[in-house]
Amino acid sequence: MLMTRVAAVCMSLAILLAPVTGCFSNSEDLHIVPPGDLQINPSPLVGAVLQEVEFVASSPMSVHVPYLVREGGSEFFTNGTTLDFVSPGSLTIEMIAPSNIGSAFFLLGKEGAFHGSEMPFVRDSNQSWSELFGSEGFLQGPYSWVEHPVARENRSGFSVEEGSMHGSGLIDGLSAFEWLEAFADPDSGYNERWGPFTLNDPNYMRAAEYIEGYLGGMGWDAEVHRYWISDFSYAVNVCGYKTGSAFPDEWLVLGAHLDVAEPGSPPGGGTRIGAHDNGAGVALVLEAARGLIQFDHRRTLAICLWSNEENGYDGVDRWIENIPQGVTITNYLNADAVGTNWPGYYTLVVDCIPNDEDELGDQWEMIRMLEWVGTQNNDISSALQLGREIFHDEGYASMKDVDSSDQKRQSISVHDSDRGRSDYERFADQLGVVSVDWGSLTGGSDCYHANCDTLDNMIGMMVTDNGTGRQNLVESFDLISWWMFSAAMVLDETPIYDA
Repeated sequence: MLMTRVAAVCMSLAILLAPVTGCFSNSEDLHIVPPGDLQINPSPLVGAVLQEVEFVASSPMSVHVPYLVREGGSEFFTNGTTLDFVSPGSLTIEMIAPSNIGSAFFLLGKEGAFHGSEMPFVRDSNQSWSELFGSEGFLQGPYSWVEHPVARENRSGFSVEEGSMHGSGLIDGLSAFEWLEAFADPDSGYNERWGPFTLNDPNYMRAAEYIEGYLGGMGWDAEVHRYWISDFSYAVNVCGYKTGSAFPDEWLVLGAHLDVAEPGSPPGGGTRIGAHDNGAGVALVLEAARGLIQFDHRRTLAICLWSNEENGYDGVDRWIENIPQGVTITNYLNADAVGTNWPGYYTLVVDCIPNDEDELGDQWEMIRMLEWVGTQNNDISSALQLGREIFHDEGYASMKDVDSSDQKRQSISVHDSDRGRSDYERFADQLGVVSVDWGSLTGGSDCYHANCDTLDNMIGMMVTDNGTGRQNLVESFDLISWWMFSAAMVLDETPIYDA
């Protein structure tokens, strides 16, 4: 039967928080289960969707499933589970197979091997399963594994160069790209979202009402919140809510700012469209929301698009001031100026705060969880390892404020820093909530807060030696939307609090 939820959580946390790789039990009574004793159906699994998966064991064993699994008898998901076979037989579970890796990996041990307070193995959070299984330390351990094929369907009607490989599933990067393509069109009527500063900002309000309808169409309880700032100006946010089934007064929030840099904004003088900053962030949060609304959650989820980020954080500040009495915020996930990054030649910066200004390392629990989730769905372990090296050797500014794309480094840096520069800073500073931001090059871009901040320019920035700009941008959108979705699913089960 499925292991209990408590044991599953313990297993996942032990893997996530372990600082090293290659720690194995050498108990003589453990034995290696032949991988051939386990059959998995269907073959291949379908990537990026929830599906029933049957495990057929021909001998007693335990099988650890390190993916998002719907708990037996529940509508909730858990971050991995273990199947115990006390005798030959079959068990069927619902799980989400990796979105962008061609294999799923399952660990095998003798019956009961993956239970208890002492976990028998670990994987470093920025290491892939294939790297772990190829290491000498693992091969000396008493555990075996099964590598099972995963195939994600291509979107019909599109070529690889247009993003077809990342166009199917619960959520997908091509859908996020198409949404931004329509939203950022110069003739869309949603541009020049400069505020609102006054009582009448038709473009901003048109965009807000459109997104309210878009969220409502998905199934969110959508609202436009108006907050007076002064006698002649106000802040306007658009939020969607889904009430939690177990802890409704604990809220997990995802967000991005809807406004764009107004005329006169440094360094580029302001922008009309703001595709990168921050239409892309809005698109990715909405795409993650499209997946999250399909399931029940323990905690209440809030999806919010903030106003006035570019001129003082008025939108998020007013929302925080008006959090209902008795409600606590567990974690906050943000997307701002993101997309022109991996697999292009710019660093994807994943920033975790709050942080002690005198010493880095406050948020290792969040960092490891995020790296773990990222490597579960995408072949990014080498990019994560390079990103950690760049952050520690060159610092935060080298990734956000310096255009080093000529080095052709394909890197992702997950870190904590003391440079929160978007709405997530307010959750960390005002509420002490561990908060995350996905972002990329800003200060080092000629189009930062400038009129050339368009989707066409983003596509041009993402051209690489082996991929078109659109192909790479769609893959980037797919990576980040799945990363936000998966992180939210894990944090719904187990929030991460500031130490």
